[in-house]
Amino acid sequence: MRKITMADIALQTGLSKTTISRYLNGKYDSMSVQTKKKIAEVIANAGYKPNQMARNLRLQKSHLIGVLVSDIQSPFSSILYSGIIDECERHGYTAILATTGDNVEKEQRYIESMIAKSVEGLIVNATGENVEYLAQVNQTLTPIVLADRPLHGVNCDIVSSNLKQGLNKMLSFAYSKGYTRIALVTLAIGTNQTRRIVRDVFVAHQVMRGQNATVLEFNDKATLCAQCLGFWEAHKGEKIAFLAANGMVLQYIVAFMKHHNLRIGQDIGVCGVDNWPWMELTGPGMTVLEQPTFEMGKQSALCLIERIQGRDKHVEHYLDCKLITRGSL
Repeated sequence: MRKITMADIALQTGLSKTTISRYLNGKYDSMSVQTKKKIAEVIANAGYKPNQMARNLRLQKSHLIGVLVSDIQSPFSSILYSGIIDECERHGYTAILATTGDNVEKEQRYIESMIAKSVEGLIVNATGENVEYLAQVNQTLTPIVLADRPLHGVNCDIVSSNLKQGLNKMLSFAYSKGYTRIALVTLAIGTNQTRRIVRDVFVAHQVMRGQNATVLEFNDKATLCAQCLGFWEAHKGEKIAFLAANGMVLQYIVAFMKHHNLRIGQDIGVCGVDNWPWMELTGPGMTVLEQPTFEMGKQSALCLIERIQGRDKHVEHYLDCKLITRGSL
């Protein structure tokens, strides 16, 4: 079968090769939304994939890598970015950062802005809503590595943590300590793939034990407090625990318990995903599942640099987590 060329794409769109070339190189100045959409659809239908090495030869090397995180105020994002910077500097690349606030429009806008700045690749902590768009960018414009939040069907390289193995280990430990009821507490799940994984692993583990899975999902602190209080009151007399889906949620749970004069590890057990410095110092210390966040950042950067330098094979890396037991369970 004959290989699809840029000339074929120009013919099918009715546009010039110059316009197609500008699109492929992220030069969107004076290009309408309709034109971009038309080109993207034809490229996707044709299965066209530009030669990345040839593209790099045509373009002046910028040695820039774009990084999109969901919330730079979260310690997870800042630790991840630190790992990315560390590896980029070792290879002579500079990372430029944008924070999306888990907003799908911002995610797309920042990606287009970074491509216009001639980044050689992107590391994205994805919202989960731009699946088709990310697939098109990765296929036709610049390579993408998905950090932390895996998406399937986009053919992007993935670097994440092995949450399934770690969460099952944490839940087994909690039940071995005599807890009879555990509730997962999480921010609104939506299309956030990591939160979906945490929920699915938790539910599967509960079903395996013949238990109903209680998932307390919230958008604001008032809802969190109401749901946690309801769970506690419904199971008074039982040995219960909260599992926080990430470090921010764990912080909210600790504040809730302090407000209601509940003793961590005595009135209610507490554990969570992420290990941040304050967790060792609060109360009896928090039992946590430590993600290799810094290493995840380093591996994401290395994976992208390898792709930029010509590796064509799709890869996925899932790094092991570490269970750290303290007095909260």
